[in-house]
Parts: sequence; C-alpha cells; structure tokens
Amino acid sequence: MRRLILGISVVAVFGVLTACTSLTVQLNVNQGVANGNAVSNFNVNTVPVNVNAVANVNVTPVTANTNTQAVAALVDPLDRRAERVTKKSFGTYITPKTSPIQPERFTGYHTGLDYETFASEAKVDVPVVAACTGKVRARQTVSGYGGVLVQQCVVAGQTVTALYGHLRLSSINVKVGAELKAGTQFAALGTGYSSETNGERKHLHFSLHKGTTINWKGYVSTKGTLVDWLDPQKYL
Repeated sequence: MRRLILGISVVAVFGVLTACTSLTVQLNVNQGVANGNAVSNFNVNTVPVNVNAVANVNVTPVTANTNTQAVAALVDPLDRRAERVTKKSFGTYITPKTSPIQPERFTGYHTGLDYETFASEAKVDVPVVAACTGKVRARQTVSGYGGVLVQQCVVAGQTVTALYGHLRLSSINVKVGAELKAGTQFAALGTGYSSETNGERKHLHFSLHKGTTINWKGYVSTKGTLVDWLDPQKYL
C-alpha cells in the first residue's frame, strides 16, 4: 500500500513539474518575441530621423556661404565710406542752386560716388587704392577732374572702366598697360582748389562705366542714361 501511494505521489509531482516547465518555456519564448519586436521597431524608426537631421544641417550653410562670396566684388578706394559718401552719391541730381557743394558749376545726375575728405586731411596726403584688379587704361589730366586714372576691371561678371578722379597726377605710381591689383595704393588725392583737382575741393570721384569705352562724364542730363554706369555701392 505504501509503495502504491508513493508511486502515485511521484507521478503527481512529475506532472506538476512538467506543467511548470512548459509554462516557463512558453513565457520565455513569448517574452523573447516581444523583446525582439521592440528592439527591431526602435532601431528601424530611429535611424531615418537621425539621417534626415544631419542632411538638413549640412545643406543650408553651404548655400548661404556661396551666395555671400559671390556678392563681394570691390574694395573701397578710400576708407570709412559711410562717413565720406555724404554729399554726392550715385544718381544724385545736382544743380548750382541745390547742390550740397557751393559754389557748384555742374548740373545733372551724378555718375559715381564722391568720397569727401576730413578737415584733418586738408594738408596731408590721402592715399587712394585700387577698387578692383585690372589693367590701367589711362593716366592723364582731364577737364573737370584734374588728375585721373582709369582701370579696366570685371565687376560681377561685367567688364567696366573704373575712373578715379581728382588725383595728383605726379603721385600715380603705375603706367598705362600695367596690371593694378585690388587694394594696392597707387596715388594720392590732389590738393584742393588747385590745378590737381581742376579747382574742385579735395575729394575722390569714383565711377564704374559699363564696357571697355572710357567715358569721362561725371554727370549726365537724363536719369535714363545712368544705365550705362554701375552704382559702386552695390558691389562694395
């Protein structure tokens, strides 16, 4: 009888163990599948987000830098432009009665920029530097300007002649045909109200005429004619 009861107990215990083992295995399998899905879904969804973020960051700065570099084409022939170009800018209409400079002998639309001088510069040399890189086309005295240098350059893809007026002709240290690099000092302003400036105040007239033909005009009679010149301030 004892052997019979013991046998029954062993069978019962074995059955319980088997059931527990099956349940544990099933739980482990199910848990493994669940974990596997979770890991798989996390990785797949996260990676594309990071890739797109990196792509967006890289594209924008490159485009902005390229555009900025394309705009810069000239350097100022005189420093402190904002403080100097205060009386006659590009396109300003001038008459002897309305001109900010008195006395005035010219009438018309101004073809360039006038860089004024400061009181402290009245008796000292004021250096002038090349606004662009190109060959010297002319170096001479011209009525209305006194000493003048004309340089041929390319500005924003256009060939232009750059005119620097009211210079002391004897101070110009480059010859016609020589290449003048942007930023290189090549002359000094003429003495005010002398033959060096053709009787004008001490200042620099700077203009950019389109094409290779030299045009000496400092003023034109109609506003429409200004299309033959560039406004230097757009390229400085």
